Amino acid sequence: MLLGINAETAAQSPPPDNYGDAMGWYQSEAEKGNPRAQFLYGYMHETGEGVVQDAGLARSWYAKAAAQGETRAQYRLARLYQTGHGGAVDDAAALRWFRAAAGAGHGGAQSMLGYLYASGIAAAPDPVRAYLWFSLATRPGDEQAAENLDRLIATMTDEQKAAGEALVKDWKPAL
Repeated sequence: MLLGINAETAAQSPPPDNYGDAMGWYQSEAEKGNPRAQFLYGYMHETGEGVVQDAGLARSWYAKAAAQGETRAQYRLARLYQTGHGGAVDDAAALRWFRAAAGAGHGGAQSMLGYLYASGIAAAPDPVRAYLWFSLATRPGDEQAAENLDRLIATMTDEQKAAGEALVKDWKPAL
């Protein structure tokens, strides 16, 4: 479970060498404000990995990490808002966090954002923006995004496709 913790993170306090101690370490580091530890501690609560499953607590830890730019936390938080796990469905918050993660290059968030724009869920339908996000999500090999892109292209005008291509060409990940 120590995946995601690197030398920079571990320098705050040495990571444990067994699973039982790892959970206390994650909690301690999360409480100190470490965004990677906050994400991992939130993930443990979301999945019930070594702790009692609690999606509300996962939302809380993800929100802390997401606010510090932890892309994986932004994506997981958006999914919780989208599905209503751990609290109310909040499409606006889901869209905001998907945008943040997608803008930083998170493939899953890019695919989901493409879907939201294509379907008109949480935002007005926008096939050009859907094209952008599905196209970006296909780069690391997301087959579902590729299928969604193919279906979308079949419904688009030549002008919309050209506008989508221009967005893809000009896109740069947020730093």
